[in-house]
Amino acid sequence: MREVVVRVAGWRAAEEGASARLDLLVETPQRTYSVYIAGQGVQPQPGIETGAALGLLAAMRTGLPLRVEGALSATFLEGVGAYMQRFTAAFPEFKAVAVRPASIYQAGAVSTGRCASFFSGGVDSFFTLMKGKQQITDIVYIHGFDVRLDDLPRRQAVDAMGNAVAQEMGIRYLPVESNMGKVLQDFGAWPQHAHGLALIAVARLLAGHVDEVRIPGSFSIAEQKPWGTWLETDHLFSDERVRIVHDACEARRMDKVRRLANEPLALKYLRVCWERVDGMYNCCRCEKCMRTMTSLELLGSLEQATAFALPLEPWRVARVCLPRPGFRIFAQQNLELLRESGRHWPEMERALRAQLERPIWVSRLRLKWRKRVQRWRRRLGLAAAG
Repeated sequence: MREVVVRVAGWRAAEEGASARLDLLVETPQRTYSVYIAGQGVQPQPGIETGAALGLLAAMRTGLPLRVEGALSATFLEGVGAYMQRFTAAFPEFKAVAVRPASIYQAGAVSTGRCASFFSGGVDSFFTLMKGKQQITDIVYIHGFDVRLDDLPRRQAVDAMGNAVAQEMGIRYLPVESNMGKVLQDFGAWPQHAHGLALIAVARLLAGHVDEVRIPGSFSIAEQKPWGTWLETDHLFSDERVRIVHDACEARRMDKVRRLANEPLALKYLRVCWERVDGMYNCCRCEKCMRTMTSLELLGSLEQATAFALPLEPWRVARVCLPRPGFRIFAQQNLELLRESGRHWPEMERALRAQLERPIWVSRLRLKWRKRVQRWRRRLGLAAAG
């Protein structure tokens, strides 16, 4: 087979007690992936733009054409072409390829008066929600994105958080689940190349339920760079049925945390951690936890942030490893915030400088070793329990 093929394997309409579900097959020369997306707000579509988004990375990585056994809207197809030109210019290991749908249709506008935003409970998504609370009517969380589908306790904790935030703000919480990660991660790095396409795939299935879907940006307009979700490309997957917006603005991460430091709802439910730690909402030890806790402490709000249960200690901040250049932006901003605060805290200044001065290759090596040690400890713990 000298092409990547996407086809619909099944559709289940929403019923009482069961969400709507789309099943897809993505066939590549190496293997066939069975992918599903199910959840509240998921709608039947005239085309399979969702499938095209999920098959696109495999096609660009292999250099093979993408055959879509279904319809694509003319506007969406044109946008995909523009996306590939920008994406491959930024990442030359990928190639622009032909996209061949079974048919092309002209999408019609659907007016619902609703606007959704992806929401994980993190700094970016909380900021987008607070900034756009006059327009946003729905928040969307994807299970299987950062929390494994079989991690039921964390799934329940996330759903409880999403429902609580939605109820307090008078909006809807739309939980979605999917196993789409593998078909994307096998052909690209999740943060750098893939996670944006996962968001796009879900956003396209919300057409008909909402008019617009916002993707919270991680970087300010001035800090923009090619990334999985990017100001230069996210909107290219829009058409007359749904607008997809990359929510970037002048606010840097530090500006976002400064805003959230005065929001009791965010201090109660902020969830920045992807680590699996039993009984912990945020582990308070990973890079994302430590950078956020440092910012909140310097802003005088960490004590009120009940989402973080453990204390902040500079020696732990110093141990944080930054495996990619982009992470250094956040440590630098915390260092600037420390100076702006006028607080005399030499231990924290040394800790932040230690992060910035540690070579990237050393950080990567340390993180690899720490993960290996964690695996050994888990195995030994299981062996002892047995």
